[in-house]
Amino acid sequence: MKTSSAFLLACALAVPSSAQEAPTNAAPPTASNQVIQAVLMLPVSAAVVNAPLVLTNGVISQPEQTELAGGGKAVFTFTVTNAGDYVIRALVNAPAEDANSFYVNVDAPPEDPAMIWDIEVTNGFEQRTVGWRGKGDVDSDEFVPKRFKLSAGAHKLIIMGREPAQLKSIAICPAAT
Repeated sequence: MKTSSAFLLACALAVPSSAQEAPTNAAPPTASNQVIQAVLMLPVSAAVVNAPLVLTNGVISQPEQTELAGGGKAVFTFTVTNAGDYVIRALVNAPAEDANSFYVNVDAPPEDPAMIWDIEVTNGFEQRTVGWRGKGDVDSDEFVPKRFKLSAGAHKLIIMGREPAQLKSIAICPAAT
């Protein structure tokens, strides 16, 4: 829990109001802070949301389980200056095994079942890192965490509804080496 609190504090201090890059003169990552250093914070209010996903009271959620074609969509646009490998961390509420997944991808629509993010069940809102099921199963995702190789420039994070999990915020972070 200490790491989660430190991550949230680092994100809040790094980007106070909108999705933007951290200053280029920021201290280089160290072994102790590299895992939690955020480049971008994306509030859910920055997403373009389509039903059946809804944005209510600062939370994106979907009322029922759907297949990929029937799920709602939330699209976040963001820009990175430095090409590299990135991970996505989110503040989510995934209260039960039947309410703990989304479809996720960057720059292209997610594919079923490879790009399902199976979220470890939470007790209220907790930080989780995006993984992909790949060739794994609901209990054992193949890509944990999922590392996204991003070029410098604009990108789109696409989250599609699958189960009634809730999403409060997103952080795009450099992947630990």
